[in-house]
Amino acid sequence: MESVLPLVFGAAVTCLVLIFAKIFIAAGEPPLALDQKPTNRPNIDEQNAPRAPVPQSPPVAATPESSRAVVPAVERSARPRLPRPEQTIPKCVAFFDVETTGLSDKDRIVTFAGVKLLDTETLSTGSLPIACIYLIFDPGRKSHPRAEAIHGYSDWALRHQERFEVYAATIESFFGSADLVVAHNAEVDVGFYNREMERLGRAPISKPTFCTMDGYRQKGFPGSASLSAICREIGVARATKLHGASEDAWLAMRVYLWLNNRAFSGRLPPEFTGEPTNMRSVPPLPIGPLPRRPRKRVAAPPLSTQRPPRTLLQ
Repeated sequence: MESVLPLVFGAAVTCLVLIFAKIFIAAGEPPLALDQKPTNRPNIDEQNAPRAPVPQSPPVAATPESSRAVVPAVERSARPRLPRPEQTIPKCVAFFDVETTGLSDKDRIVTFAGVKLLDTETLSTGSLPIACIYLIFDPGRKSHPRAEAIHGYSDWALRHQERFEVYAATIESFFGSADLVVAHNAEVDVGFYNREMERLGRAPISKPTFCTMDGYRQKGFPGSASLSAICREIGVARATKLHGASEDAWLAMRVYLWLNNRAFSGRLPPEFTGEPTNMRSVPPLPIGPLPRRPRKRVAAPPLSTQRPPRTLLQ
């Protein structure tokens, strides 16, 4: 009997162990291995503590392609800001424009217009002395249809005008007193003028020149750099659809002053908006094809008989 009691006690203990093991397994806790130590769960303070920041990789430098993708494009419709003022501008500046029969080296000048600021130091006073010259010539050849649509003078009307050589000395003296000569797309206009002078054995423009088209582009403004486009951007409107030399010379002056931050809101003088001062009357157009052009050999009159440029006070 005494030998049976230990067996019964051992079996009872084994049953209790099995019961407790089932209870732990049902509660979701795995039974501990003999060599395993229980882990300590974090307390409430540890759970609420701020987490350490997650280390981030350094930013990648933007490549030119990625820069183009993220940088917004410049709005072309936005009016460009007024450039910073230049330190000085020349005291006497001449602006000019020519209309021609075409764009080739063999084409000739149809009209010449010039506006000269006699003293730019008086810009701040609102009274500015200006000399104007506006002339028309017989180019000796028919205009290209596109060129005629721009300047507006028919071949019949141009046939009855005087040649360029009649007024070459007057135009030469117009540039003589200027410290700077300015034109829009100056390479073209100066080229036509110099070729006309070379045909007559006269000297080309020797004064420093400035191109308002190049000046506008060098400022970094977007969009077209044509004279009409720039005038729209800076708020200056054309008076007519035709590109007359007189108005283009005046607009080149406005653009030049704007590029140099010199405020000027004057309008084209009324005396400068009509026909050229040397415009001759044109007889009625004959019926049928126009006769051949007669050869003209006109010697330039002396300086005393040529018309000086008009001087206006604005």
